[in-house]
Amino acid sequence: MRNKLIVTLLAFMVIWQTPAKADAGFKDLPSTYWATPAIMELVNAGYMEGFEDGTFRPNETITRAEAAAIIARTTGEAFSSNFPLQAVDVLPTHPYYAEICKLAELGIIQNNEYVRPDEPLQRAHLAKMIALAFNITTDAQNKMTFKDLPKGYWAKDYIESLADIQIITGKTANKFEPTAYVTRAHLAAFAVRGMDFQQKVKNHEIAYDYLIKGYIPTLNEKANFAEEAIRNVNKIRQDNGLAPLKHDPLLSQLAVIKAQDMVQRNYFDHKSPHYGAPWDMAELFDYTYTSFGENIARNFNTAQAVTDAWMASAAHRENILKSSYTNIGIGIKRTVSGQYYWVQLFSSK
Repeated sequence: MRNKLIVTLLAFMVIWQTPAKADAGFKDLPSTYWATPAIMELVNAGYMEGFEDGTFRPNETITRAEAAAIIARTTGEAFSSNFPLQAVDVLPTHPYYAEICKLAELGIIQNNEYVRPDEPLQRAHLAKMIALAFNITTDAQNKMTFKDLPKGYWAKDYIESLADIQIITGKTANKFEPTAYVTRAHLAAFAVRGMDFQQKVKNHEIAYDYLIKGYIPTLNEKANFAEEAIRNVNKIRQDNGLAPLKHDPLLSQLAVIKAQDMVQRNYFDHKSPHYGAPWDMAELFDYTYTSFGENIARNFNTAQAVTDAWMASAAHRENILKSSYTNIGIGIKRTVSGQYYWVQLFSSK
């Protein structure tokens, strides 16, 4: 079930010394240290800082304030806001007041009376912050489980959902230790993984499947073939006096999902045994439209060949030349034997 994430976290405050230069590295951070790449990514982006003595102190416990400031920066949101922060222990004169306000405004932390900014951050709280900050869908059906997360534990779904997609890890293979304190290194690593995951979602490389309760890959097998096929369609429409169709990345993602579904479930039909009709699948993945159409094909190895085949079929040709359609997306997936499955989707917006 899709979670309606409700924030139960508190805001934080950060107290740091003058930052070390990002391009100089840190004397306590060797290149071989497991979290060095993540740490330096955040440092070079201006999201984290070292200390004036040239150290980073990766194993030092991070406060709730430090975590709030860093995560606020990673969201990329502007900090100017008139949001009425209720916290009495974070005054407007606080150096990170703007970041804390922004997290409260975004719903990443709860707008409570007390922030407790100097307390160390616990791992369970960080998991929830990461899920909320990077818009990661969480649910109660997860492959990863931890013995120290009993049923009903408030952060269980956040932790196990993030563990499923390898954004966070346990302290051991079967224990998460939710009340253990977060180090600066772990905060950097988890934040960078969250940022990377969010970018993959934005790039349409992954999508959340509400039926299986998990994320699935959605990379086009042959993006160049798909682009060529779209050009072919628009050339045909132009020759017939019709407006070109706009390439819709979300529609192409849906087409990839359908092509992938046919390959994985070994069928070839407009109706999926998993998703149902094409418009049912569109609604499942929150794709909005006023009209919707689908062409499918297989055993064609070039964009021109599949376009010619579609145009030779009256029903497929009708979709290609339908004047009310405004958007197009194409997805391609290949079987282990090298057979291509093509899905061409149309919509009106």
